[in-house]
Amino acid sequence: DYERDIRDSFLIHDMDRALARILFAIRANEHIVVYGDYDCDGIPGSGVLHDFFKKIGYVSRTHYIPHRHEEGYGLNTNAIDQFVKDGATLLITVDCGITDTDEVIHAEALGINVIVTDHHLPLTDQDGKDLLPPAYAVLNSKKACDDYHDDMLCGAGVAWKLVQALIVRGREEKMFDVPLGWEKWLLDMAGLATIADMVPLRKENRALAHFGLTVLRKSKRLGLRALLERARIAQEHLTEDDIAFMISQRVNAASR
Repeated sequence: DYERDIRDSFLIHDMDRALARILFAIRANEHIVVYGDYDCDGIPGSGVLHDFFKKIGYVSRTHYIPHRHEEGYGLNTNAIDQFVKDGATLLITVDCGITDTDEVIHAEALGINVIVTDHHLPLTDQDGKDLLPPAYAVLNSKKACDDYHDDMLCGAGVAWKLVQALIVRGREEKMFDVPLGWEKWLLDMAGLATIADMVPLRKENRALAHFGLTVLRKSKRLGLRALLERARIAQEHLTEDDIAFMISQRVNAASR
């Protein structure tokens, strides 16, 4: 059951702070950068935020996927320097950033606030305490200070929870009129990443995978349909095995 299994996004630590900064940026028409990892978690997760901003008609934004070999995993200072030149003042990571302390310091020093959305383990000191990047907000339930019920969401799952909360808060503040529940149509990307990233299919992940498959079988995304056609997969009969062994590799191939 969707209403039972999909929990309250506002229970994720730092969610209110992340929402306040993003909505402030939207009001002020700031240039926002969505910086996603280059795999079949970061790419679909970036797509989730892309579709949200498109839905509300927000155009002052850049979507950036780093080059695997030339830039490496996570944030990099050269890209950040370019974002500064382009006038960006807010950067939202997807599926990366939790260990990029130096890069976050660099961005913040140059006037770019960073919101990290990630699911990887944070660095820790010799006593086992988290060493979190000094970002404006950090959405990652693997933080010791986060008691969200499921700390095994994939990166796209965290991005999807952010969008779910943005819709609620944006409606409350009368900034946009996206229908409650519209985020269900983004479950194709969240579900795809959940299965592809091989996170445990328990708790909320199981719901994201289940409902994600339902949306994937109906999705009108041209890129997805082309991938399925190329792999000779009937969309209406798409299975988790098709994603894990046929689709995810094709998405990952773009970075490899």
